[in-house]
Amino acid sequence: MSLYGSFEIGKKGLTASQMGQSTTGHNIANVDTEGFSRQALSQAASKPGSDGRGTGVDITGVQRKHDIFTKQKVVDEQAFVGTWETRDKILTEAEVIYTDLEGTKLRGAMDEFWGSWNSVSTEPESVTMRKELVTNAQELTRDFRAFDKRLTDFNSTLNGRIEAELQEINEITREIGLLNKQVEQLEKRGLPANDARDRRELLLQQLSAKVEVRWFESGRGTLEVQIANGQHLVHGRNSYDLQPIKVVEEQGNIRVGLESSAGVQGDVTDVIKNGVLKELINQRDGNINQYKTDLNLMVSELVFRVNQIHANGTGIKGAKYSETGATKLKDAERTNPLPYLKSGSFEIKLINENKEIEDVYTVKVEAGVDTIETIIDKINRAAGAYETVGEGDEKKEVLKEITPLKAVLDPDGAVKLSAGMANQFIYGEDNTNFKAVLGLNCFFHLSNGARDIEVNQALVEDEMKIAAGTDLIPGDNRIALAIAEIQNTSTMNDETVSFDEFYNAQITDIGLKVSNAQKGLRSHSQMLEQYEALRDSVSSVNLDEEMTKMVKYQRAYESSAKFLSTVDQMTQTVINM
Repeated sequence: MSLYGSFEIGKKGLTASQMGQSTTGHNIANVDTEGFSRQALSQAASKPGSDGRGTGVDITGVQRKHDIFTKQKVVDEQAFVGTWETRDKILTEAEVIYTDLEGTKLRGAMDEFWGSWNSVSTEPESVTMRKELVTNAQELTRDFRAFDKRLTDFNSTLNGRIEAELQEINEITREIGLLNKQVEQLEKRGLPANDARDRRELLLQQLSAKVEVRWFESGRGTLEVQIANGQHLVHGRNSYDLQPIKVVEEQGNIRVGLESSAGVQGDVTDVIKNGVLKELINQRDGNINQYKTDLNLMVSELVFRVNQIHANGTGIKGAKYSETGATKLKDAERTNPLPYLKSGSFEIKLINENKEIEDVYTVKVEAGVDTIETIIDKINRAAGAYETVGEGDEKKEVLKEITPLKAVLDPDGAVKLSAGMANQFIYGEDNTNFKAVLGLNCFFHLSNGARDIEVNQALVEDEMKIAAGTDLIPGDNRIALAIAEIQNTSTMNDETVSFDEFYNAQITDIGLKVSNAQKGLRSHSQMLEQYEALRDSVSSVNLDEEMTKMVKYQRAYESSAKFLSTVDQMTQTVINM
């Protein structure tokens, strides 16, 4: 090889050392960059000359140091960590609702309510005890409504989080699509796309935490990302957005739609698996929905049980001239058999001016047969409220204008009882649930569950109308005692547990689920840490190693420069000969 060939060897050495130093500097600069994989200069001996002698070094590329197996494990484990982390967060927030940060625990309000009935039973004619009962009952209804509102607001919050997650997922998939374009363009020109690949893999990890995905690299170098059924989130340079779907039947809850390459949106809510997005949906439709269902079930049962007993009693000022039921039936419901009705009979007692029971009307009811219209007819017949008018074919029965008692259905679909002829009425025995079903002589009023429970306004305005006994008997406490005993009576879950036990079971359930979520999160977080440690052992930047390389490339550069200087001197000697 000639002296001029040696110049080329030196030049290649300088270039290789300079490139190595640049790569080392790039690694050091990105030591704290998330997702960065360290890079290493790849070199090979140049092709020998015609005489078989070496011609220096060639730079074959700058390679990313990474292990595809451990990166796959990291991506997969991210989905489980995202799932358990979201579950822990949501259940912990739900637990706060049950423990109540304001300190007025629902359990305490229930205890005070039952305790007030016990107090009334000891002094049924006490104005003070009755006022305390009304106050505690109103406090209980406020707590029930507040509890329901917190769960409703929490459900709305979860819907908001779902929408936010969809937006973040779309932003990630769009950026992956853009990076696919960048990688493809660079590598087509024979240039390294290491940093773009690092960024793309970091985004894939972030995406996997939000929704479990399938992924692979195409022959063109693009990252293909799919959900569980194979539908693409990213295909080549194109990305497809997840969109919120609001369905009337879901009562405002958001479902997830995916735009296809054909521009058609399909519901993929039940297709997506694991990750933050799926867990938000699962908790909203699962635990949070169940907690609200359980609350409404408990409230409805408590209201029914209290009203069922209270409806058969009479307050000290319990005699009525008229009463309209709180339950309003729709047109279609008026011709159907009344729900929750039992076969049996109920009594309505007529009270004269001297506050004495003058007459008792007994009405028999057949469950599954009687409608509100047939029962109204039976009440009127028992009270003799009909009269016959007309002759021959025109003969018909109509309600009398003046009658001791009559029943009608008002335009809103509520039953109305009215006494006439200076009489009043009270209620007697009822083993049919008729009054409780139609909201007559009730302690509570309820239409749509916990959100609208309230104390009968008539009792709030005059606590002496609260039924503590029966038949206007002074000092009678049988109704108050019976209601107080509901607290420890098995009424829930097919009459196997009491209200207290049912509510305590909910608190225990959520506590166990929080504990289980924390265990699951710890377990999967440890697994993720182990996989990340394995990945980092290959990919992360080690400053000690880079400092060593920096010195090595510095010495190599100096040596190549010395070599060129020596060759230059030799050349000058030859020229000057």
